[in-house]
Amino acid sequence: MTRGVKTTFLAAAFLGLGLGGYWGYSEACEASDSLVSGQYIGPTYVAADFARVQFQHSVTEHARQAVMLQIRVLEQLEAADKDFHGSELGLAYTRLAMIEEAAGRPDAEKQALAQARARYERFRTQRVPSQREELTDEKMKTLLKRLDEAADRFAPTPARSTDPQSKRDTTFSLPSEPPGQS
Repeated sequence: MTRGVKTTFLAAAFLGLGLGGYWGYSEACEASDSLVSGQYIGPTYVAADFARVQFQHSVTEHARQAVMLQIRVLEQLEAADKDFHGSELGLAYTRLAMIEEAAGRPDAEKQALAQARARYERFRTQRVPSQREELTDEKMKTLLKRLDEAADRFAPTPARSTDPQSKRDTTFSLPSEPPGQS
């Protein structure tokens, strides 16, 4: 091999290693960032789903407690990480307003709606600054109702027995006494 071929080979090798290292580092940073934002999915989903189910099937006091738990979890996440986008807080405050409305507390409803609007506005100015549509109370409530309907459609249903001979509903059945104690 001539000296020119060796020089070209070494230059290409160093250039390739340098660019490959930089590209790999930037990809790893991007993957790390997505994992960091993914760590919020679990706690926020569990709290939001619990609040949604309590809102649909419980008395207003239990639903209020569930939504307040959701709000506390989301606010703690927001305080821990300033990059955490709190758009879900707007939904939580909207749900709280609907609970207060059902409980007949108009002042608490207005306060919760004001909190929801402030959260939505903060999120919209951070993410979509050009969108300036007026947020009314009814629009916020309608949005939450639509999201709840979508969640209900995609929620897993409990497994049931497919045996046609079985007349007994086996959904979430527990034994009446511990095994071996007959």
